[in-house]
Amino acid sequence: MLKVEHITTGYGKKQVLTDVSFEVGKGDVVLLTGGNGSGKSTVLKTIYGLLKPWTPEGKIVFEGRDITALPTSGMIQQGIVYMPQKKNVFEEFTVEENLLASATIYPKTEAKERIQKVFEILPVLKKLRKRTPFHLSGGEKQILAFGNALAHSPKLFLLDEPFAGVDAENSEILRKCVHDLQKKNITFVVVEHKRILLENVVNKVIELELGKIKQ
Repeated sequence: MLKVEHITTGYGKKQVLTDVSFEVGKGDVVLLTGGNGSGKSTVLKTIYGLLKPWTPEGKIVFEGRDITALPTSGMIQQGIVYMPQKKNVFEEFTVEENLLASATIYPKTEAKERIQKVFEILPVLKKLRKRTPFHLSGGEKQILAFGNALAHSPKLFLLDEPFAGVDAENSEILRKCVHDLQKKNITFVVVEHKRILLENVVNKVIELELGKIKQ
């Protein structure tokens, strides 16, 4: 489903990844692990097009299509969503307005249907729909960020530390949601330090060390 081929990239003149290649199958939940600065988040950003490969052989292929040169605005159309660790909700909007803003690219009726589907999958958000993120716990904010991504009904989720700052109760809500979506052949590439939270969900682990895949 997803092929990451020979990716060398970084920020400015600082190289972070060196010749990173791996494949992800449909319905896989892939965990990216490694120490701080190993390049985990950089992999997600490169898949999503926020960073470009530095060499001609670097390539991202999704469902047989080369998406390396695709702008990030086109990623959602391909069924790919990215949930960053921080700044992943609209702070001034209510929960419901957050979901509406995420679904605004769709026709009005379809947008409402998508939001209702998010509420069905994550009923906790329906209970909180009139609150702004300022009045949510850290865990509730992360569930909202996940809901914003879920509004696009993606085929591939790219999640950067989704359990960061999330309490046990909300961690279980997120874990169960990932597990349920996996059963529907939705694919995940996840950066997460709390490996135990995805212990029974992850079916492939890729470890990075100093910007390379550790063999």
